Amino acid sequence: MILIIYAHPYPHHSHANKRMLEQAGTLENVEIRSLYHLYPDFNIDVAAEQQALSRASLIVWQHPMQWYSVPPLLKLWMDKVLAHGWAYGHGGTALHGKHLLWR
Repeated sequence: MILIIYAHPYPHHSHANKRMLEQAGTLENVEIRSLYHLYPDFNIDVAAEQQALSRASLIVWQHPMQWYSVPPLLKLWMDKVLAHGWAYGHGGTALHGKHLLWR
């Protein structure tokens, strides 16, 4: 399964992203998680996000660059979801063998 983590704070400003998501949404075995739609209050459901990552064989992070970095919600998502002991560090093997595409 392909998982697209979409983090655009102003999606209506990007025609390219809109078209990409429309096309990706028509494909089988593709799940799109639009973080600003799911978590407008920045209260991330860590368990749900980790389950989605566990199901995926390919993870795509799709977001605009903001001040040479990722948007604030994606940074928070990374800090909370990609936790020590789960995604990295001692015992952090949940993402081993998965492919990542950072757009």
